[in-house]
Amino acid sequence: MKKLIMLAVVCIAMFSARKLNAQKIAYVNMQEIVSDMPESSQADTTMQKYQQQLYQQFQAMQQELQDEASAFVKDSATMTAAVKQVKRGSLQDLNNRIQQFRQSINDDVDKKYKELMQPIIDRAQTAIGAVAKAKGYTYVLNDSEQVKVLIIKPESDNLTAAVKAKLGLK
Repeated sequence: MKKLIMLAVVCIAMFSARKLNAQKIAYVNMQEIVSDMPESSQADTTMQKYQQQLYQQFQAMQQELQDEASAFVKDSATMTAAVKQVKRGSLQDLNNRIQQFRQSINDDVDKKYKELMQPIIDRAQTAIGAVAKAKGYTYVLNDSEQVKVLIIKPESDNLTAAVKAKLGLK
């Protein structure tokens, strides 16, 4: 009987301790917050210009290859075997550079995107932290369209509007 009473006391003590240490959890739609920030549209414009520049460079390289290949085909009848071999090597080198450039484009675009977006994300996270602290939340989860983590989410714990207000967004 003493063991049963002791077990009950321990269970009550653990339950009480859990209640005292209960953490408040909120959520935000980070995607919505970031996309509504004016800096995001500026970053998008900058990204589009950057991608266009890379695409133009890529097109210029492809045009150069096409022009040199056409010239090679046109003039190959009058070329010696040694000259043909040098020209083929030159065409292959140009083609290899184009392939390397194509592969580096994605990495460059990703790097530029992160470079432009990180200050925006940092600003949003700072605002989220300030709002969460002011409202007494310990944890804030991201529940955007890309990252659906919550199945049940009471609207009272949605800090998106409060964060947008803190950032001066509509």
